[in-house]
Amino acid sequence: MILHQSEECTVALPLPLFLVVEDVGWWEGEDGSGHNEPYRNALCRRHCLADYQALVELSERLSMRIVIAMVIGEWDRTNLLRDVAGATWMGRAWDNRRNQGPWLDQTADYLRSCQKNLELAVHGLCHEFWHNGKMQRAEFHDNDGYMRPREIVVNHLQAYATILEQNGFLDFPRLFVPPALKHSFGNGEDSMQAVLKNFGITHVTTRFAKARQYSPPIHARITWECGVAILERGLSPVAWHQMAAVPETLALNPVVALHWGNLLHADPERNGEIIARWAARLLAEATGFRRMLSADVADCWRQAAVYYCARVRLDDRAVVIDLRGLSPLPSLNGPFSLKIKEKRQKAWRCSGAEVISCRTDQDRISTVRLQPLPGCLEIRIDLL
Repeated sequence: MILHQSEECTVALPLPLFLVVEDVGWWEGEDGSGHNEPYRNALCRRHCLADYQALVELSERLSMRIVIAMVIGEWDRTNLLRDVAGATWMGRAWDNRRNQGPWLDQTADYLRSCQKNLELAVHGLCHEFWHNGKMQRAEFHDNDGYMRPREIVVNHLQAYATILEQNGFLDFPRLFVPPALKHSFGNGEDSMQAVLKNFGITHVTTRFAKARQYSPPIHARITWECGVAILERGLSPVAWHQMAAVPETLALNPVVALHWGNLLHADPERNGEIIARWAARLLAEATGFRRMLSADVADCWRQAAVYYCARVRLDDRAVVIDLRGLSPLPSLNGPFSLKIKEKRQKAWRCSGAEVISCRTDQDRISTVRLQPLPGCLEIRIDLL
């Protein structure tokens, strides 16, 4: 949003733009929902290492640590999911040998080496839930948005952690992306957030309109509960099952939620063609004053918190950003960015925050990163 505009200087608070890729992790490409198996990516082939390399290429083009919301069940090396109630369509007969091969070690090694590019998020074991052998949507909540029994939820998250450890990932993710957008919030210590917090999760993104709301969100697009910050996901710009998707208009929302198959080609050697056009679309969206690419999860959530919750006022040739409406959560406090274009150098001065970085694009728009000073609840941009 434009905070001040004159011939001498334009000051804007941009909305973050951040990519979350859902349903990463499957080895099988087939959508199995028609025969009691999970909703996979509807890909016409099996997934392979090249599909992860495509995500790293996209990360490098955007200078962004992209989130990959992982469905981890087909990474099970010991068939432990046969002992996890509701985790698979096979129940006690679960047998994952079809997906146990050298590609597991190769891809796990690759992902560990590319942690600066890709950040894992929890998206479930096998995305759905099976009750008495029949599939239900979804894994952690039922179709009406009621959380499944706490013991089941905890067992599924513990199994998720174990499969991560089997594959050499020792840190549990900080972000949860509810499968099938079935989620709930607003019921405090009885909430899903209370469970997630015990696993170290501090961030969630989902569609508020599809979640069961026991009490209204603090803001229409961002809320917090039990130490967990929940950000509106918005609609995906393309259908989840659309392979090699052509970029569409992006909604004015912090999160761009794509599904893995959207970014992949039937021929994995041609994945780069799909990646190039999505990178171009996202980079173009971030030009000008309205949007900015976020570096990672933390950067996106903090910028969104300021955009939605801070109050802005004009005060005699000054822009004042009042941070009192922000949550005290650490995940929603810290550095944020403004975009500034000045006709002459040193057309503005900042107080209440330290300028920790500044980069200027070809249109002479500078993205200025500010770190609020300890105890300062107002950031003042004086226009000189």
